[in-house]
Amino acid sequence: MRRHMVAALVLLVATGLGAGPRTWTPEKWFDKAKSPRIANYRIEAVLDFEHKTLEGTETLSWRNTGTAPTQELPLHLYLNAFKGPQSLFVKESGGRLRSDHQDRPAEASSWGYCRLLSVRMEGRELQGHVGEDETVHWLRLPRAVAPGETIHLEITWENRYPKVFARSGWAGDFLMSGQWFPKVGVYQGDRWNCHAYHANTEFFADFGVYDVALSLPNALGLAHTGTQTNFITEIEKDPKRPLNVIWRLHAEDVHDFAWAVMPRESWRKPAMHEYRGVQVFYYIDDRHRGSFQRQRRAVENALRWSEEWYFKYPYPTLTVIDTPEQAEGADGMEYPTLITAGSVGFDPLQRRLEPEQVTVHEFGHQFFYGMLASNEFEEPWLDEGINTWFTHKALERTYHSLLSSRRFRVSTDFLEWGGYWSLPSADPLTRFGFKTLNAHSYSVTAYGKATQVLNQLEAMLGRPVMEQVMRTYAQEMAFRHPTRQDFKRIAERVSGRDLSAFWRDFVEGTEVLDYAIRGARTQEVTQGGWLFSEKGPVFAAPQPAAPGRVGSITLERKGGLKVPITLWVRLENREEQRLVWDGQDRWITYEFNSPVVAAVLDPDGNYPMLKDRLHASYTSKPVRRGFHYWSHLVWGTVAGWLQGCGIG
Repeated sequence: MRRHMVAALVLLVATGLGAGPRTWTPEKWFDKAKSPRIANYRIEAVLDFEHKTLEGTETLSWRNTGTAPTQELPLHLYLNAFKGPQSLFVKESGGRLRSDHQDRPAEASSWGYCRLLSVRMEGRELQGHVGEDETVHWLRLPRAVAPGETIHLEITWENRYPKVFARSGWAGDFLMSGQWFPKVGVYQGDRWNCHAYHANTEFFADFGVYDVALSLPNALGLAHTGTQTNFITEIEKDPKRPLNVIWRLHAEDVHDFAWAVMPRESWRKPAMHEYRGVQVFYYIDDRHRGSFQRQRRAVENALRWSEEWYFKYPYPTLTVIDTPEQAEGADGMEYPTLITAGSVGFDPLQRRLEPEQVTVHEFGHQFFYGMLASNEFEEPWLDEGINTWFTHKALERTYHSLLSSRRFRVSTDFLEWGGYWSLPSADPLTRFGFKTLNAHSYSVTAYGKATQVLNQLEAMLGRPVMEQVMRTYAQEMAFRHPTRQDFKRIAERVSGRDLSAFWRDFVEGTEVLDYAIRGARTQEVTQGGWLFSEKGPVFAAPQPAAPGRVGSITLERKGGLKVPITLWVRLENREEQRLVWDGQDRWITYEFNSPVVAAVLDPDGNYPMLKDRLHASYTSKPVRRGFHYWSHLVWGTVAGWLQGCGIG
């Protein structure tokens, strides 16, 4: 009965649940290819769920789009990052990534690998050698492959999945299979780009078409990239394995393929909701069902804003996995048409971190990483930074803040602002991800600093121009490998401005924008003392003189960036003035004919990257909060928390 229910569900999905006419089928998404389709994969694999192993064969069809012949070809074997403590990934990470860590390293089940068994081309067995470490294997081809020529490699391999702490692996009855197959590097010009798997990097690959057949135990539910092409009328059994079923999957114009399994009823019958022509499948953790509508709203708002700001999400499907709590290392990841975005079961304060922020962020990667496939090894800010900026804008438009009350508001880019100022000068945006100072600097540079730099660019160009820059960049670079020079070229063309100085200061530089009001001074104007006359010196007691009292204010440049900055002052005589300091010296003092009662640096918000706005402002009468204010703030917070818990 269950098999017939699954078949019926797939049939309904394939026909669109009675919705309007489809322009795609599960076997063919696009009438015209959206990408160059350089690396195409046909994969067959069998999962031994009990032992967390996999046996696979693949046919890789690769076309040389470079400018020179090549007689070598590198394969990423990403799971070898977890083969042992000698891998670059483990040495650099210390067995930790983000908030998770490797569990029980003395046990064999904590480790994993990807083992090449055979690679053949034109009937010949290929030999090769290890690259920088065992996460890259270089093959010697039997002949040079000319530009424009396509070759076919027959590859056999086996995996053992590690206990998950970094994206791929298992935890309890959950298994995340990401970066799980031998994957060709990227050939650009006359050289290969195929870095080892480092702790502070992600991935880089060419677009193609994937046809994947997975033989899985029939008790498992499967979440996957792409669309399912079988089970239309009945379950397809594996003739060699009576307890297995075969899932046939298809994806076009993507550069990776991922899947996950779990023996849960909610996984065998995932929730499906269609929005803007996209079938969204939700694999829900039963403990988080109370937050499902929040996650659904986040996904739908991300689909909406990305379509309105950039272009319509072109794929027919999207899979959202609410990652189990014991598999935290697999959470917060993006793969083509699939994201892992954990939710929360108890959130009395209604913070917009989980599921909202993580869900919007991971969806945004469908654009910045997925369709704009920049090199995450070398320029991580082009996907993480631009996508974090998109996340901030989408959350701001939908929710206005991460957390707010009548007395305070936490802005949607607060975490990035705080992260940037925790380590602002270690690395420029142009540094390779795996060459940053440390993991903290990688996070600050790729996420926090990049977000602040884009805020700064928007303040300089204006919102309408910035929106046009981002739209043009997304549309022109879709299904390509954009670089920072592409972004700069498009931004200059759209805005009509030379961004060389901006690029030097904020993208390529490490200095900070830090101006402060050092202090204000008030002085009485008096006249008197010894006066000279024809009769000789005469002493006159000092007396008040016009204009009575005068004031001065001293500004200080604490950071290395020298930019003109506006000072607004209000004087005691109610006069207001705006002055512009070029910032070339370390300090400057301005004098006025009346005491300064208030002053603000950058009153128009032209510099979102200004470090400390508290010390960039001055008032002669500081605001004082009484007992009533603070008691109202405390009890209002407590009452809000109790209401969130369902009390009161």
